[in-house]
Amino acid sequence: MKKQRKRIILLLVLTGTLALAGCFNSGGKTTGNRPESGEAKPIWDFKYDPPITITTAIVDENRPNAFKPGESLTDNVHTRWMEENLGIVTKFDWIVSKFEDADTKIRLALAVNGKLPDTFNAEGDILKNLLQADRLLPLDDAIEKFAHPKLKEALKKYAYTMTEVTKDGKIYGLPRFSEGNEGTVMWIRKDWLEKLSLNPPATISELEHVLKAFSEQDPNRNGQDDEVGLAVPLKEGPWSWMGQTDVIAGALSTQMLSTSDIKLFWNEDGHGGLVYGAVHPDAKRYLETMASWMAKGYIDRNAGIQDSSQASELAVKGLAGVMFGPFWMGAWPLGDTVKADREADWQAYPLPAGPEGLKGKAQKPIYGIYTVFSKDFQHIEAWFAYYNKLLAQNFGPDDPYFDPRFAKGYHEGYDYVIKDGKVITVNFATEGVPNEKWPLADGSSMDMRWMLYPLTGGAPVLPYMNAEAIKKLSENSDAEMRTPIEQGIKGLNSAQLAAAGVAIAEQVLEIPNRYHGPLTDGMEKHGVFLQKLATESFLSIIYGEKPLSYFDEFVALFYKNGGDVITKEVNDWYKENKP
Repeated sequence: MKKQRKRIILLLVLTGTLALAGCFNSGGKTTGNRPESGEAKPIWDFKYDPPITITTAIVDENRPNAFKPGESLTDNVHTRWMEENLGIVTKFDWIVSKFEDADTKIRLALAVNGKLPDTFNAEGDILKNLLQADRLLPLDDAIEKFAHPKLKEALKKYAYTMTEVTKDGKIYGLPRFSEGNEGTVMWIRKDWLEKLSLNPPATISELEHVLKAFSEQDPNRNGQDDEVGLAVPLKEGPWSWMGQTDVIAGALSTQMLSTSDIKLFWNEDGHGGLVYGAVHPDAKRYLETMASWMAKGYIDRNAGIQDSSQASELAVKGLAGVMFGPFWMGAWPLGDTVKADREADWQAYPLPAGPEGLKGKAQKPIYGIYTVFSKDFQHIEAWFAYYNKLLAQNFGPDDPYFDPRFAKGYHEGYDYVIKDGKVITVNFATEGVPNEKWPLADGSSMDMRWMLYPLTGGAPVLPYMNAEAIKKLSENSDAEMRTPIEQGIKGLNSAQLAAAGVAIAEQVLEIPNRYHGPLTDGMEKHGVFLQKLATESFLSIIYGEKPLSYFDEFVALFYKNGGDVITKEVNDWYKENKP
């Protein structure tokens, strides 16, 4: 659950056509020049005078390329722009280097009834404690008055995302939406297939044949037995953000698996209830397959101690020929394989079917952490107004919240430069941009996220908002790009775009998590232990340290050590919230 925080978001938006001042009752007022005709200002055009301050908190991971020399989180081109043009001052109540430290800050504030930031992120037990302490601002009225119509639509369509932050019929937080359409595709070294005269595998059996060939026939032609078929991280179990093996589970069962998160995946049990997929009998089929591949040398023996990034290094170094993951892997990390082998050609292929013809993959969660607001926050409409501006950037000039000042980008010399009338955002040296105009001295692009999103925690996105653009470009690569979303998809390399098309075409195969409730008391008490038990048990079977029959012992231990309590809590919730 902690990993979901990596792209923290604190969202929502203003929708009134009354030029902010008429709606705002929090002490600030907006100013700005009106057209001579006396028409109301556009919704995007507002400024607080005098300026208002919104406080927040952030986990500063010290990302490279985030700021120019002399700039920082607290003082940079965008914070200055916000104050000068919007009348919004961003202040950090705390800046910490670890998510655990942020939790400690919140717990301390709750313990002594201390001040909370105006807006921040919360999940799990921290979120439960905030709700129980009645320290959060109810958002129902603000959503109705100020939310961008597209956000309102998403909140209505994916209403289940709100159950965890709903108390006594009121909403106290906003889900941090993700785009969602990053479902797994099967990446394979096409050049290796061709070298070994192999066809792309259409079934699990054919995939095993490919893994065997990649592992034993020296496809990188270095004369050493250093290849494996599959690059996979097993440190945290079957489900991860990259390199996951959900496809293997989905080819063998309709039960999806995760061992590293007690809230994922709960599947329908066939009797009207839910069961934790990792303890369902079908998990044995996944374990049997993975154990067989490990024993035969098709998987790196270090997979059990590798995370997603570490596993990808094996593929990038030209030592593995198959890896599962999102469509964007075609640029990073797989695109870097050409540094080791100039002929490297990773391509995405449709998912392999199991012996009964099953195909399936996990539905990537479309939300994770929540954006919440202190009960004492006085400027919720201003936060929404700023969020609207960022969300509208995806949809282009036709959106009423789109700020034309950002038509080319956010800040010239930062996320873009102009040369001969052309907007350039990457490859500044190749495009002939003079060194002194590069955003950074080494010619690399700036990571603008830390500047743009201190109040929203990440780029505002909505579920599947780029799906239509992917379909459009997959069908016609020369199609006119009309919105920033389409322009962004157009910027994908050919491997990424093809993979995105495969992912969208196979979206119907996604298996969703059925539990969307809060972290239960049982999860809070037993979850960490059970996650560790499940992950270690799966690894011991995959590595052959325990026989497949040990799975039954693991299941008994799972239920004995709190799994029975959690299962009851989940099913009690499901009875009340079943769609």
